[in-house]
Amino acid sequence: MEDAYIVYYKRVPFSRARPKDPEKDIYNDLKMDKLLSDLIRISIEETEINPSEIDDVITGCALQAGENWTYGGKHTALLSELPVSVPAMSMDRACSSSLNATSIGSMEIMLNKAGIVLAGGMEHMTHVPLGIDDPYIKPNMELMVNPKYSKYNMNVSYNMGLTAEKLAALKHIPRDEMDKYSYNSHIRAAKAYDDGFMDDEIMPVTVNGKTIDRDVGIRKDVSLEAIESLKPAFKENGIITAGNSSSLNDGASLLMLMSGSKVNEYGLKPVAKVVDFAAAGVDPTIMGEGPVPATEKVLKRNNLKADDIDYWEINEAFAVVVLNAVKAFNLDLNKVNIHGGGISIGHPLGATGARLAGTLARTLDDRKKDLGIATLCVGGGQGYSMLLERV
Repeated sequence: MEDAYIVYYKRVPFSRARPKDPEKDIYNDLKMDKLLSDLIRISIEETEINPSEIDDVITGCALQAGENWTYGGKHTALLSELPVSVPAMSMDRACSSSLNATSIGSMEIMLNKAGIVLAGGMEHMTHVPLGIDDPYIKPNMELMVNPKYSKYNMNVSYNMGLTAEKLAALKHIPRDEMDKYSYNSHIRAAKAYDDGFMDDEIMPVTVNGKTIDRDVGIRKDVSLEAIESLKPAFKENGIITAGNSSSLNDGASLLMLMSGSKVNEYGLKPVAKVVDFAAAGVDPTIMGEGPVPATEKVLKRNNLKADDIDYWEINEAFAVVVLNAVKAFNLDLNKVNIHGGGISIGHPLGATGARLAGTLARTLDDRKKDLGIATLCVGGGQGYSMLLERV
């Protein structure tokens, strides 16, 4: 079996989506499939690979409707003017879509079915918004009204904020811990830019004469008091707020995966090896529990303990999701999301998984540590995890 390596990673800065006030979104005049195609172009330029040797282009996107429709994944391949012989596909596992795209590409390489795969993701949450603002996405009313499905409590399961409220209550995670964690997410993300860590990760985007070179949602001047003052966002007397939740965002991210033989042929230095990955299902009313069983699968299969993992990227869909995993595995927060996360950087659903894997690979390389896990909760009651090893 071949090894699969991450040899390249870049993303665009994430904007703040404004579905009710589109003109306030800096990416309102752009489409994310075009930005993803720009990432593909620059990846080929910087690695100097022969584009005709790309065996697959896999795009993750959670809300594949409206302009996020990918035409079977071919839109980005065509926009980047890849040879027509290069196949493509798109996939949807909600928030983990591009991490799943990465695992599919890795499997193709591991099974000797591919030598080079581009795996990434995109989402434009102003133009194709999440929830009731989206005219293209409708809940399944059979699940909502048929008594035999009441066990799934879809009134909660379809509302990510209410699932976070339930998880916090079940796991006894208080608001003050969530607020403090969220404050530190902004501090860490701002520091990652100030220290230059993000320089090699970001492809600046110029729109309407303005160049965007950092994530719009990071608040360098954030105060804990401001976060603590926010009102509950999802239910009366709740503890989940806009401050301890990820924002709505637009963005695109891309990884280039290669087999060991292709790495040697092109003389590239891998950033990390993709070791393993796993999905797990959970009660959809506490979808934020998903990273725990998915990670347990990966650890068990590789005879590892949580203590063996040097760094973690746990998607900050909500602060409670991260803190729940931290509690379950007794993690040191100094090893978790050390460059910020979805609360600060942003969470453009389909683009997030590849960002987690790419940032984690770069973190392992930067800190000269060996093992890392990237993991997300997934709407509908799932988790997805990937184990990376520094090369």
